[in-house]
Amino acid sequence: MIIDYRSFIQDNFFIKNKDGVLVPFIFNEVQNLVYEEWKKDYGEELQGIRENDLKGRQFGISSMIEGVFATDFILSELGHLPIIDSDVYSHIDKETKAHTDRFNLFLDSYLMQDQGASAEDMLTAEGLEARSAFRKSFLKTDNGNYIESNKGALYHSQTASAKVSGRGGTKQNIHWTEPAFYPNTDILNAKELMSGAEKQVPLGKGKIFRESTGKTRADYFGQEYYKGKEGRGRFKSRFLAWYLHPEYQLTPPEGWVRPEYYAQLPATDAQCYWHYTETDGLNDKIQLREYPTYDHEAFIAGGEAFFGQNALLAAINKITDPIKKGEYVQALQTA
Repeated sequence: MIIDYRSFIQDNFFIKNKDGVLVPFIFNEVQNLVYEEWKKDYGEELQGIRENDLKGRQFGISSMIEGVFATDFILSELGHLPIIDSDVYSHIDKETKAHTDRFNLFLDSYLMQDQGASAEDMLTAEGLEARSAFRKSFLKTDNGNYIESNKGALYHSQTASAKVSGRGGTKQNIHWTEPAFYPNTDILNAKELMSGAEKQVPLGKGKIFRESTGKTRADYFGQEYYKGKEGRGRFKSRFLAWYLHPEYQLTPPEGWVRPEYYAQLPATDAQCYWHYTETDGLNDKIQLREYPTYDHEAFIAGGEAFFGQNALLAAINKITDPIKKGEYVQALQTA
């Protein structure tokens, strides 16, 4: 079944803007770009999605994925889709709650708009009472971050830990948020948690999103990102540079000249000046990781290196593909 997720989300969901005001969820430029790439890579049905998404902060990718999962949940309860089971994993409890709250807002806004309510009605005393009543009529279980519809559609938001590493049963949707920052210990590591849970989603079906800022290339998300970038495995790797987001701009002072670093970027002077100030003149490696221009910046900024960051960036930029690849096997002789 072909679902126009973008239209459904924009027609039915409210979201809080940066001022904390409820507004219709209209895709921004980055969300529209990513949605079009999804359709190109996975077809109109958006099935079999396997994504490693490396991005900067506050692009709204998590909100868009949450909207897709909420759409699946609603359409499943309405009988337009088979029963959907979706899991969302966050790296800290605070983010788990944020995802749960956002899903609940999407569900409530659909239920309210279905009865002709507006964004302004959502927070009135009457609106809050109506939201509660509509949820009771739509849901079988409404227990914090575990939500089940009357027909059995499931949404579960959890903090990544050994206790939630499911391996049995079948899932349709999994969203890993900030997996680069998952625990990495003898008891729990991202590879065991993620690879085990992902086996629950049938091959070529459903949607699995690994969506994160970078940390180090040596961690599981870093390894998987480059694996997908090189075309190895089932996951596609997608990098979203900071300058794709037009909101990131600041009028530069008169006489400001772009550093050479920005010379080849398809960005305005105002965008470049915003990034220049945000990264403390390109010296704040944490902010360079949070708002990378090139994908390797998202990983090189993690940890402390023996060589300086500028030297490492310069060396990485000189790397080219080999002229020819070959495999050599040497036989060892023993006496």
